[in-house]
Amino acid sequence: MSEEYQYNTYEEAMEAVKINGNNLKNVNPDLQTQEMAMIAVEDYDSNFVYVRPDLQTSEMAEIAIAGHSNIWLFGHIRPDLQTPEMAMSVVKHWGGSFKNVRPDLQTPEMALGAVTCRGWALKHIPAHCQTKEVIEAALKQDPMAKEFIKVKEMFKNALEETLDD
Repeated sequence: MSEEYQYNTYEEAMEAVKINGNNLKNVNPDLQTQEMAMIAVEDYDSNFVYVRPDLQTSEMAEIAIAGHSNIWLFGHIRPDLQTPEMAMSVVKHWGGSFKNVRPDLQTPEMALGAVTCRGWALKHIPAHCQTKEVIEAALKQDPMAKEFIKVKEMFKNALEETLDD
């Protein structure tokens, strides 16, 4: 059984999206264009979730997460559309988003941004990014983050010193 859409011609779909970008969710995906998708996302950033994946662009993704109330959208952005600036902006506002950062962008600097915001984000930080500075920042923000340290032996002294402070 095929899904039914409210707008089944390009003309009516484009008109509906121009009136209210949220109407994109009622457009047959085969009728979507990048222009239509951009209109919808510019109207309301959360409409990004209705954009057909092959039409999504980095520019649309940046618009979608620009209002930091939409950090949750980062998990809907294809990894190939992520930029270092976009990822850093997101993790600085919600550290747990580090888990959605594509692996080649996961750096100690990015990890520091995440744990400075939310110490418990250390849970999502791989061992190769858990530097002394990252661990200390996580523990300063949330002492309970110690349970997420993956490199305890290497930083045992740093850990003890930080917890003693």
